[in-house]
Amino acid sequence: MLSTLFASSPTWLPASTAGRRNVPASSVRTGGAALSAELAAKQAWLARTQPSWGPPSQLSGSVEPTVAAAPPVDEAAAKQAWLARTQPDEPAWRGQSSPAESAARLAFVHAPLSYFALDKLASKGTRRAGGSLVDVGEPEDWSRPIAKDAWSGARAGSWACSEGGWDSPKLRPTTETFLVLEGWGCVTDVDGTQHSFGPNDVVVLPRHWSGRWDVARFLHKVWVVHDHPDVPAGADGVVRAVVAPAWPHFGAPLHEGTIYDGGHTRVGVAPLAPGSVAVSAAEAGFWSSATAKFLWILDGVLFLTNADGSSRRCVAGDTAVLPAGWTGLVDTVQPARVVWVDVD
Repeated sequence: MLSTLFASSPTWLPASTAGRRNVPASSVRTGGAALSAELAAKQAWLARTQPSWGPPSQLSGSVEPTVAAAPPVDEAAAKQAWLARTQPDEPAWRGQSSPAESAARLAFVHAPLSYFALDKLASKGTRRAGGSLVDVGEPEDWSRPIAKDAWSGARAGSWACSEGGWDSPKLRPTTETFLVLEGWGCVTDVDGTQHSFGPNDVVVLPRHWSGRWDVARFLHKVWVVHDHPDVPAGADGVVRAVVAPAWPHFGAPLHEGTIYDGGHTRVGVAPLAPGSVAVSAAEAGFWSSATAKFLWILDGVLFLTNADGSSRRCVAGDTAVLPAGWTGLVDTVQPARVVWVDVD
């Protein structure tokens, strides 16, 4: 059904919610022209980074680079190249360092969409058993964080919940931002203002928000939760939820720019044109390293490269975290679109 309703949806969106399954990262569109463009951009990127295994100048019909006879293969570099191609089902720091160590050496963290597959989320039981004031259905939820560690007071992960509704009168102690992968729901502010959301929508629940949750159809989302100092409420004293489409649907306009600015937490949607950006302490604007940046890739292909040369290919559905102070390269090889959350 969703494939009909969302004909222009990003490539990672599930074709149907009936089976409650996610599209694996490997199913991203790779048309002939797009693949050729990506290969050409990738070859240019490889030429700049000068990997020690030395890819051939011509691929002769194969999309996989072959190992040059000389010099001898550097196994560490070859492994990094292989990991970038195969998109392992774990965040980039696993097997290399913990999130705390990654932050200490200012390395990005990357998790493919498959890391948040529904069968990999841990059950939290029913919301009623967890203390929620459930009055519709018997909703059960599941979750999986990228890590228990925080970046500038923020954490990231995924959450799913079955149909149902509950009041949420307690004031939120944090600001939550989430991107809906599948399902439909509504949050209601304390004054009764309703905010409905569905696939591709970005929702922000600011610190001290309270109200009501209703899940109309099995919901799956990726989230960022930020613990930060207080921020002022609205002019009428009500802390309101914010909902904005990250992708056009049902005639909704294509949103670009800032969705929410709460001082310590800023959220938006940005297009990325092909090209390379060297991120450093001196960089200003979107790629400023003064704050930690969380990215959800909606479409396109880009490479992230740490200062030590380790890199990762990011495609539609992926989550990436750039710690505050991170330096490195961002190479966009196909026009991309991202949801970003900046925290400080």
